[in-house]
Amino acid sequence: MPLDRRRFLQGTGALATAFALPWLPRSARAAGVEPVLVVLYQRGAADGLSVVVPAGDPDYYALRPDIQVPPGDELPLDGFYGLHPALASLMPLFADDELAFVHAAGSPDGSRSHFDAQDYMERAAPGDPGVGEGWLNRTLASLGAPDVWTGVSLGPASVLALSGDEATLAIPNLADFALQGSADQRATLETMYGATAMPELAAAGATAFEALDVLGAVPTDTAVVYPPGPIGAALADAAALVRADIGVRVIAVDSGGWDHHEGEVEEFAGVAPGLAGAIAAFRDDLTGTGDWARTCVLGMTEFGRTAAQNGSLGTDHGHGSVMFAAGGAVAGGRVVTKDDLWPGLAPGDLYEGRDLAVTTDFRDVFAEVLHRHLGVSLASLGPILPGHGVSTANFPDLFV
Repeated sequence: MPLDRRRFLQGTGALATAFALPWLPRSARAAGVEPVLVVLYQRGAADGLSVVVPAGDPDYYALRPDIQVPPGDELPLDGFYGLHPALASLMPLFADDELAFVHAAGSPDGSRSHFDAQDYMERAAPGDPGVGEGWLNRTLASLGAPDVWTGVSLGPASVLALSGDEATLAIPNLADFALQGSADQRATLETMYGATAMPELAAAGATAFEALDVLGAVPTDTAVVYPPGPIGAALADAAALVRADIGVRVIAVDSGGWDHHEGEVEEFAGVAPGLAGAIAAFRDDLTGTGDWARTCVLGMTEFGRTAAQNGSLGTDHGHGSVMFAAGGAVAGGRVVTKDDLWPGLAPGDLYEGRDLAVTTDFRDVFAEVLHRHLGVSLASLGPILPGHGVSTANFPDLFV
């Protein structure tokens, strides 16, 4: 059976720790100057009408008599929108013009299936199941990723957005990404892989050992306190990877628990502070080293929720939601909508009579971040975003 190099490399994260590994420098490795993109996926379909409240729209309050953010409780963002108070840790970023929200954003495909909608977003191919690779993997191919750690997924499994022909790493956490056993055992393994008659296996083994060496030497100590929980741990590791200047360009992290079919007031208040606190800590961590200026956090979710509450004091699968971008170069302090227009929550304005309409295609947000932050050429965006007519006129203008 042919060796799947990507699976081999992803499997090295399960080798778990025992000893510190030496650094193996590579003269070709660039560090400390390239922009880094952190893609943060809110799994489960986050309610954009709770994240960024359209406080200036009276229909919001009529549709949600029991689960609304009460008038005056929202944290003012401008004269129309307000931030959910459970996300208060994000307000300093917004006030410093380092955080922007894109409201009424999402997929042109109307699927309300978590599985389909997530797949379409992670492949950047709404409604097209024939596209196999993830959009971040295609991005790495465009960037000419030199190392397997150029693209890293932090969490229990590799994300679909990073799947494809470019080899990437999927690791649960930096602390456990090391080789189990003694130095002698490692030497034996290196000899075994080096002596194999299968060139692909030998190359994969050498790459895996180098990845273990490089990531095993990444310092994780920080004076910044991250909130407990998976998203705090993942962003702490993400900050360590950026600070280490080893050539990481794309990092994927997940935030779970956003599918609030019942008891949304309590459920949202349970998950939102951890996410906001982790992003704020991540920003503080990188600001101290000057790396925040070259980092962008792009937040997304597969679709929004119904405009009206349901009988269980929650919301069901909807359509339009909120995306966000945070970073030192982000033109923040704004809530962006297509043509600066709010699509509205009146019965005639709702998508299929029930959901916030999508007026900004998520691929236009992807396109701007790739072009203006990561430096991907406009010509290269076509293969990354197949079937989408990329135009700078559709960019939400998230960067200065």
